Amino acid sequence: MKKYVSKKKTIMLTLACTAAIGGSSIFGSTAHAEEMQAFSLDTMVVTASRVETSRADTPANITVISQEKLEESNYADAAEALADLPGVNILSSGAKGSNMGQDVIMLNGDKRVLVLIDGRRVDIASSGTYSADWLPPVNAIEKIEVLKGAGSALYGTDAVGGVINIITKKGSKVGDKVTVKAATGSWDTEQYGVTASGSNDGVGIFVSANKEKRGNYSYKNNKTGDVQEMNNSGYDDTGATIKLDKTIGDNDRITLQAEHLLNEGGAPFSGRLSDAYQRLNNNVSLRYDWNENKDNSGFAQIYKNYHHSYFYSTKYPSDFTENKHGVEVQQNWKLDEKNSLTGGIEYYKADVDNISLYTGSYAYNKSIDNKAAYLEERWQFGNSWQLNSGVRYDEHSNYGSELTPHFALNKKINEDSNAYISWGKVFNAPTTDQLYKYVAGMGIPNPDLKPETGDVLTIGVNKKFSDNTSFSASVFSSKLDDAIGWGYINSTDTEKTAMNINSEKRRGMEISADHRFDDNWSMNASYTYLQVKQDYADGYGYLIDGSSKPNVYRAGVKYKKDKLLVDLTMKAATGQAYTYIGKGGTTKRGYTDDSYFTLDLGAQYKVNENAKIFVQLNNLNNAAYQETSGWSATTGLATYPMASRNFVVGMEYNF
Repeated sequence: MKKYVSKKKTIMLTLACTAAIGGSSIFGSTAHAEEMQAFSLDTMVVTASRVETSRADTPANITVISQEKLEESNYADAAEALADLPGVNILSSGAKGSNMGQDVIMLNGDKRVLVLIDGRRVDIASSGTYSADWLPPVNAIEKIEVLKGAGSALYGTDAVGGVINIITKKGSKVGDKVTVKAATGSWDTEQYGVTASGSNDGVGIFVSANKEKRGNYSYKNNKTGDVQEMNNSGYDDTGATIKLDKTIGDNDRITLQAEHLLNEGGAPFSGRLSDAYQRLNNNVSLRYDWNENKDNSGFAQIYKNYHHSYFYSTKYPSDFTENKHGVEVQQNWKLDEKNSLTGGIEYYKADVDNISLYTGSYAYNKSIDNKAAYLEERWQFGNSWQLNSGVRYDEHSNYGSELTPHFALNKKINEDSNAYISWGKVFNAPTTDQLYKYVAGMGIPNPDLKPETGDVLTIGVNKKFSDNTSFSASVFSSKLDDAIGWGYINSTDTEKTAMNINSEKRRGMEISADHRFDDNWSMNASYTYLQVKQDYADGYGYLIDGSSKPNVYRAGVKYKKDKLLVDLTMKAATGQAYTYIGKGGTTKRGYTDDSYFTLDLGAQYKVNENAKIFVQLNNLNNAAYQETSGWSATTGLATYPMASRNFVVGMEYNF
């Protein structure tokens, strides 16, 4: 207990001091206008309403990771960028992508998150998720939009917790440019990247290639405090993208895009030192946009996503292939000065072949498909009010139809401030694993599953107090019925099956602030609270889910002058449960410690206009901590320990 109190006091004192420093300079000197751009809410976003809208006109909790932020922070991948945001949690381990389904992205404590690449859905049908390790490389990303809250009315299934839209670069926007990057670091880390872009006569091309590999990582033993090596934890990732876009006339554009990713590595946890994985993604899409930057814009796109996962294990092998084909058409209309409309239709079909798990009395090849139509109206009234109302109709091959409406009210305070309230129905269709998975002695299929349904309410405000200071806050509440879990149909059963067995309630809050002291110094700080409760209809009522993190704190201080940039980031969590009560009153294992505190330090120096060198020091204080709950009942050690202190150093050059 003394250890916990001491840690908590240290965490709170550090964050309080940081906030106090910011408060003492709230009316400090005004920096250059171009430096203030990061604090403006006039950023244009497309994910919340499927049409380009300023953030001040968007009644939703949406955050943008800009290209400037990606470049200045020296992120190794997009997962690191997402993990920096309030309300985002990556269920990761020190061994990157080491388990099937690991590195799941969670928004507001919910893993039912839809991931898009340039507006195209990429979640896989077998799990209903998309690993953070499969996102496009940082050097190919223009910006990332993160929508937290109900997204089913516009995007359908998987969008219960929210939507992440990765928007990639176009050669026609980047211009003629070649960038190379090379880095090395702890545990024989090697990182290489190259991008090339250009445009001529209305044709743009953007190409990227990336390679990242690392040996066995080290972690800090939560029992002894010793730093130990995690055997069989190395990985080797290779990726490439190509994007061709051609302007047609003055306002139309056609885009052809392809992505390739190969992940390979060991899966060392639970003592399985011979386990290994390989994942392959090959995606291709063709999109036509008309009347770009006009009120009556629209697009049509077709795509094919290919995914193959092979998990070698003496105990839990898995080998499956998924092919997803999709088509979508969308049109925007400006009805008058106060009313606009967005409508569209969407269809996709996923074919999953799993020779390891879809066996028994069921064939190993399964298909699901979904047809949908959606419509949203945005009505401006008064001088500063806007009402967004929409509905989506989905017809799923396995469970039938679902209607999901949503309503959102926005009060635009000024060009940089707004307040909003948003409510929407949500649903999540059963995955092919939940419907058809069969493992002898562990689980049987259940093709009669119902979809998870519920609603989400979000209330928030964004306020820019001055050119130097901005503030955001939001609260949310959600309830989900028919949540799917694994259990026994009858008390005499010996094998589990996926069942609609419980209800889930989530509530939380998020507070964040950005402040610039002067031309050189700036800071950011945030706090998120989350409570997840589950009712398994077993007489115990709603029980708190101890696998979630109730309190998460983030703070960062940045110094930027001339050619030098230094960024110190602090992250902490408190109130983590060691054990908690689950279904049937059973005791479940949570986290090995009730709190943790980490420091990361990054620096970069521009040698000249074209070259920069950088260094990133992670877990500077060498903390023992977990992002994913779980520990061994035998040893008391964390099942998925995060990496100990490590570094990466490298350089980047533009031609």
